[in-house]
Amino acid sequence: MESENIYRQELVKKYRAAMGNLFRYIPWLEEKSGVKMVHNYSGDNMPDHSVPIPVYDGTLLGFVKEMQGTGLMNRNYVYTFSKYSIRTEKDELAMIDRVELKEIEIVFDIMAKYVLGGMTKGILWSRAVENGVFLLGLKKIKELLDIWDEPLA
Repeated sequence: MESENIYRQELVKKYRAAMGNLFRYIPWLEEKSGVKMVHNYSGDNMPDHSVPIPVYDGTLLGFVKEMQGTGLMNRNYVYTFSKYSIRTEKDELAMIDRVELKEIEIVFDIMAKYVLGGMTKGILWSRAVENGVFLLGLKKIKELLDIWDEPLA
C-alpha cells in the first residue's frame, strides 16, 4: 500500500512539473469554446485566384507550442484510439470525462491527436477549441492532479 502511495505521488509530481502553467489557458478556452479559431487572410492586395492563407489566434498557437513542450504528446496516440474504440469527437469527450489518474495518459493521447495532427492539418487546432477537447482535457488533468496531490491521512 505504501509503495502505491509513493508511486501515485511521483506520478502527480511528474505531471504537475510537465504541465507547468498550462492551466492558465482554461479561462481562455472556456471563453473561446464553440468559436471558430481560424480565418483566412484577406489582405488588400490579395488576388481572387490566390490560395487562401489560414491565420490562427496567437493564444491558440502559444497553447499548442507549450503542449508540445510538455513531452507528453504521444506520437502513437492512434493505438489508444484503437484500444478504446474512440472513433468520434463524442467518444473522445466521453472518454476524457471518465478517466482516472492511472489512465491519465489517455487524455494526453486524445489531446496529442489535435496538437500533433495540427502540425500537418492546422484545422485540428481550431476544432479542438470548438468541440471542447482542449478545455475538457485540461480541466480533467487539473482535477485529477488536484485530487491526488492531497496527502493521505
